[in-house]
Amino acid sequence: MSKLHTFRGSCHCEAVTFEIDTDLHELTTCDCSICVRKNALMVKVHESAMRILSGAAQLTTYQFHTNTAEHYFCKTCGIYPFHRKRVTPDYYGVNIFWSL
Repeated sequence: MSKLHTFRGSCHCEAVTFEIDTDLHELTTCDCSICVRKNALMVKVHESAMRILSGAAQLTTYQFHTNTAEHYFCKTCGIYPFHRKRVTPDYYGVNIFWSL
């Protein structure tokens, strides 16, 4: 297993900031209808490896189909930073384009 690194991320307006611990081992693109439209590149991280540093109240969620996955968006700038996964709800899919 590779060494974990801490990455900081945010929405565009930086109202929402967070950090994750990951080795960026597996990057994925999802082919569901919403992910295709937002064209996100994601890394899967366990909820224990993600911390919202500021702006939790600025997040809003969007759910569709089974209403299981929770896609989070900043209320101010509309950027999608992460979602709670449908199949593995104790994991987040984190949009990592901001860290590359």
